[in-house]
Amino acid sequence: MDKMKICEAMYALPGEIVVRRRKPLLVPAGVLVAGAALLVLNGMYGASLSNNFRSALVLVGGALALVGMILLAARCFSAEGAPYYRPEGCYLLYEELYFEPGNAPQVAACVTDGDVRCLLALPRSRIPAVTVAVYRTPDCGFAAMQAFTYADLEYRPLTGLRIVGAETARNGR
Repeated sequence: MDKMKICEAMYALPGEIVVRRRKPLLVPAGVLVAGAALLVLNGMYGASLSNNFRSALVLVGGALALVGMILLAARCFSAEGAPYYRPEGCYLLYEELYFEPGNAPQVAACVTDGDVRCLLALPRSRIPAVTVAVYRTPDCGFAAMQAFTYADLEYRPLTGLRIVGAETARNGR
């Protein structure tokens, strides 16, 4: 099961419907600023606070600042991006859906027909005997999916890659 092959197929769609885009830096920067603010708060009001509260401020502030720095560095210096669906202006959600082996024909039919809602309505399993890798918009208007079976310690394709919703985006509907 290769997520990169699915992404490459989406990036190759005509009209650049799906593009690789770096996720925004706002959330990691906010976490970093929140951690720094807690550390500054501890420094400014440290004398009037109890020792336990000061320790909690340093612990939480330091942890938030450290996590914010790591996330910010990862997003800034990473060469990878996330699939971004331009017509709706949203990042595609990635899901791996697991199903029982007895549901393989139904899963294959849903993927072949391009019916994401039918696929999401099927009963799920915790065991990845039949797995569907899905990139989709939140409203399921666009999706790229492929079903796999797990056999002999590897994932084997059960269906081909199916991309639905690209035609309506190209036609402007």
